[in-house]
Amino acid sequence: MEKERLEKGLPAFLAEDPVRMAKYLGEEVGFAKAVGMKIVEVREGYCQGMIPIENRHLNPLHTVHGGVFFSLADTVCGIAAASTGYGGPTVQGDMDYLRAVRGKEIVCTAKVTKTGRTLTWVDGVITDDTGLEVAHTKFIYYRLKEAGRHFGFKNRD
Repeated sequence: MEKERLEKGLPAFLAEDPVRMAKYLGEEVGFAKAVGMKIVEVREGYCQGMIPIENRHLNPLHTVHGGVFFSLADTVCGIAAASTGYGGPTVQGDMDYLRAVRGKEIVCTAKVTKTGRTLTWVDGVITDDTGLEVAHTKFIYYRLKEAGRHFGFKNRD
């Protein structure tokens, strides 16, 4: 198993610590790293992450671009889903934008609301740096045993 992780390019020290693995994949790999995402907390069925807002995250109206909201939510909700032992690709994602953000950061808090045989449902709330709710999200993820293991989480069955 460790050899497989090394072949996938993951550092071996992450294999024994699922929370550290999730933080690594949510902060240091690909797109998440490019937008400056940080994973604050992970436990089974729960994840919280944030993005400190910079000029590159703003739209022409000088508010946080909706794509930044959605990217944060998809990553954080996906890690919450994977923390159940079965991560996988996004099947559906919905977001209700409640208000514009001009603050210093956005924070997404995600909780798994249901796990089925093949799908996981996750709800999320995005707040600004004052704690004001700025968006609500609902995501559905396909459950792949291999993806949960890739994150280092143990399957429950």
